[in-house]
Amino acid sequence: MGKPDPTKPRRSVLLAAGALGVAIGARALAADVVHAYGTKVSFGKGKPLRFPDFALEYTGERRVQSNAFPRGFLYHDFVAAAASERVGVSWSAGTGDIGPTVFKIAGKEFRLELARSDALGRLKPDEVVVSLARPAP
Repeated sequence: MGKPDPTKPRRSVLLAAGALGVAIGARALAADVVHAYGTKVSFGKGKPLRFPDFALEYTGERRVQSNAFPRGFLYHDFVAAAASERVGVSWSAGTGDIGPTVFKIAGKEFRLELARSDALGRLKPDEVVVSLARPAP
């Protein structure tokens, strides 16, 4: 067995470079994913989600005090953005009647659901469902 040729890259260097390239590519592809309406989507703070008509980003939670309800209300805040339009979207379970928050952006009306989806049932704490709002029949 002779000495390694210094002009040829080592196998470990090539494998590490390949793994890094795959990781970077996977992250770039994840950012380009356009989520379908009416599906469960995992979200996290500072991780924008793309939908066909807009992008949605979770900005965090906040507690609002209330004289009527000593525990107050926990709100989950998002920002929806389409072109130059930005809309704040806040969801709360309120007094326990868990329902969607309705918001408008890009000329359309949408429903944002956390905790429980009318169509898909229980949601994990990091899951959101965004659907096109349908007018009542």
